[in-house]
Amino acid sequence: MLEQELTQIAKEFLKENYGLQLTIPIKRNNRLRSTHGRFIIRHDQTPLQIEIAGKTIDYGTTDAIIGVLKHECIHFALHMQGKPSRDGHPYFEAELHKHGAPSTNTMKIGKHYIFTCNKCGMEYESRRKQLVNTPSKYRTKCCKAKLTVIGERIYDGT
Repeated sequence: MLEQELTQIAKEFLKENYGLQLTIPIKRNNRLRSTHGRFIIRHDQTPLQIEIAGKTIDYGTTDAIIGVLKHECIHFALHMQGKPSRDGHPYFEAELHKHGAPSTNTMKIGKHYIFTCNKCGMEYESRRKQLVNTPSKYRTKCCKAKLTVIGERIYDGT
């Protein structure tokens, strides 16, 4: 999904639901690792931009990407209206629920590596590629034993 498509979807969403114009750009950011998207404001509290993680765009379903975009648009809309726009605030979470947008940390999107404990066989998952490249540097949580990488899973947000 391209930035132009995301911008068009965001404009329609904000106009329909909040009566607001989208005044900031929506950009892809391949450096975002622990989050699917973010709404950035300047120090003077003026909106700067919305960023969507590259992994979200690459691996996520269209519904998942639009869900993340809606989440960030709701941050923007509530900020512009002077209402509570922080993750976890009851008003913000109610708005997410009202519009069918996912809450923070409720979706897995991207490539995860699967490994097992060599001692007890417990299975673990990690996003760290370094673990695959040099597994000898790591130990498991359960037994502090060596681990074996067995594969990878790709999550698309469903």
